[in-house]
Amino acid sequence: MRNRSLLSLAGGVVGVAGLGFGLAYACGAPPFDEERGEIRASAVCKTLGSSSGSADVLRRILPDKSSYSLDDQIMHRRIDDTDRTHDAFCFVNGDGKMLLVATVEMVGYDTAEEWVEDVVANASAPSDVTSFQAGDKAVASEKLAAIYVPCRGEGPREHLSVAVELRQRGGVTAAEVREGLITLAGNAARFAHQQAKCDAPSKVTG
Repeated sequence: MRNRSLLSLAGGVVGVAGLGFGLAYACGAPPFDEERGEIRASAVCKTLGSSSGSADVLRRILPDKSSYSLDDQIMHRRIDDTDRTHDAFCFVNGDGKMLLVATVEMVGYDTAEEWVEDVVANASAPSDVTSFQAGDKAVASEKLAAIYVPCRGEGPREHLSVAVELRQRGGVTAAEVREGLITLAGNAARFAHQQAKCDAPSKVTG
């Protein structure tokens, strides 16, 4: 009877252990979770400027995914002083889901405050954003960083609207995300200012 009881106990332990491993596999817990995909500097959108710096930020703020894809779409590049259009986009996906979107557009607003209302409207609550020093105006939250960059020095005062919106974030603090988005927006703003052949000072340092 004692041996039979021990065998029954051992069988129960094995059964519970098997159930535990099955649940761990289903939930993706270690050691069954998929290895995180790599974000190479060489794959970073040109729209995001500094490839190595932007890659570091993306690795830090994005959630773990088994694969990432980064797609640059430059719809129109400003070619001279008479050209009043410049549009570029960067889409960052992970396992088929949108994680981050960066947009650059040439815009003309009467005031920077009007620009803030529009750029914040679809990404973050106005009460969540705070200002930082860049361009003629810059705002950021844990979901968005945007810079209103001077472009034309004479004639109509067009600006570049540079915005980086985070759709999904990794396991980092809100403060770390905000700082990361500000870095990405700054990188994108400097690159866009050069690409759009702007002649007004960008007022974006770094």
